Amino acid sequence: MTVKRPEWLTKANFVRIQAMDAEDAREELARLHAAYLARAKEYRDANKERRRELAKAYYIANRATILKRVRSQSKARWAAIKADPDAHEKAKARNREKWHRIGKHQPKKPASPESRRIRERSLYWRRKARDKARNDPAAMRAMIRAHVPGYLIGTAQMDVINSVMVQILDLKVPLNELATWVKQAVTTYNRQYDHFKNISIDAPIAGTDGLTRADLLDSETFHF
Repeated sequence: MTVKRPEWLTKANFVRIQAMDAEDAREELARLHAAYLARAKEYRDANKERRRELAKAYYIANRATILKRVRSQSKARWAAIKADPDAHEKAKARNREKWHRIGKHQPKKPASPESRRIRERSLYWRRKARDKARNDPAAMRAMIRAHVPGYLIGTAQMDVINSVMVQILDLKVPLNELATWVKQAVTTYNRQYDHFKNISIDAPIAGTDGLTRADLLDSETFHF
């Protein structure tokens, strides 16, 4: 039986390992393979920019061939799916068996079609809001201002608008739910300045040894 030499194994090491016992050969192969992977990772980390430039140059030089291969593979996949509607599920089952066999964590359970549609729809509206904020920030600010309550002073309104704009640019706000997010931003802003609460003058002041606000009042202060 002819044993094929792996590409990462040198001829000298290949001949040396063939003369070893089976157990020693397995250990030596594992050690040499781990050393090869470590060197490869070190090279990749040290030459990220060069590898990126080479990959870009290769794509530019072979763009037509790459696109042709991708289209051919895509057509083959679609033909296989049409011929066997369960081909995709069978492929996923094979992958699950593979992950289980090699002892790694199995992939998460796929989302239901309905939840996937909801997520995709939300992403669509969030991207739409972000793109509008980037391309026409004045119009986006006007849309936000239309939902800001009029009882806020000018500086407070600007704080709320800026807060919502930041969230939009962070891809958090769906355009079709803009009013809800503006309302949340107003609530958050009001909570920052919510100092108008009833406080008992007999309640102890935090950080003091039982001192109350009544103790700070002058004895001649008029009491209701």
